[in-house]
Amino acid sequence: MKKRWIAGLLIAVALPAAGFFTPVGQMSFYGARAWLASKAHFTQCTPDPHIWCEPGAEAFGAAVAPLLPAAIAYDEQAFGMAYAAPVRVNVYASDDSFSRYGAVAPRAAGVVVLGDVHLAPKMLSWPAGRMAAIVTHELAHLHLVQRIGTAGIGKLPNWFWEGLPTYISAGGGTGAVTREDAVHAFVHGRHMVPEDDGSLLAPKQATSYGLSHAMYYRQASMLVGWMDDKDPAAFKRLLAAVGRGEAFAGAVSGAYGRPLETLWGEFQQAMRAEILNKPSGSA
Repeated sequence: MKKRWIAGLLIAVALPAAGFFTPVGQMSFYGARAWLASKAHFTQCTPDPHIWCEPGAEAFGAAVAPLLPAAIAYDEQAFGMAYAAPVRVNVYASDDSFSRYGAVAPRAAGVVVLGDVHLAPKMLSWPAGRMAAIVTHELAHLHLVQRIGTAGIGKLPNWFWEGLPTYISAGGGTGAVTREDAVHAFVHGRHMVPEDDGSLLAPKQATSYGLSHAMYYRQASMLVGWMDDKDPAAFKRLLAAVGRGEAFAGAVSGAYGRPLETLWGEFQQAMRAEILNKPSGSA
């Protein structure tokens, strides 16, 4: 009863703001609605105990089940540590249900909220490779959430929060946007600018830079990947520092011996060199 009263109050406060499409209003509204939604009727409809199905999502659960062990193992290897808590993946029979329980707009395909991974049934029509990439992407989000919590995630810059799982999943979330598309956009000034801190209530996202979500994810993942390729040992130190909840700016400087601003300048030079070194006549 107390939970419903608190959530009802959050929704009542959020509705005026949500009507104006403010991030705080939408976050409060969707979050309170998800908190209220009971999953008592969900079942473990596959042999994998990590997967919980809304009634009617059994076929979706069966499609996700063979992808999950490899995705969990891959993320643990990438982070160099096991998950800090049990993994639960909820699959849904409709995009509306996914939106309600996942606290996001129905356009999304996957999300981590309230300690679980939530997957939208639109993925059932996708090729297995694309579905596997999104599963791996969302599990990487879950790995971070389990380590540093929602408050810690709020202190991470959004480009890293989205770029790291996209990089780990080899492009999960980038749609049809290619590396070549992103390099061209970087060189011609149509790109994100990496900040070294975050904001839980007003994070800089794709729309902050006039980018599609797919282009934003591709660009962010390319910067993360470049940081890994540039100095793998430093990248491991960065992941360890982030996993301990250290402030991102200090974690980058401590790992690489120079601030993010300097690394960003080096990355931009690398993007320009990639264009200049491209074979003549290539697409």
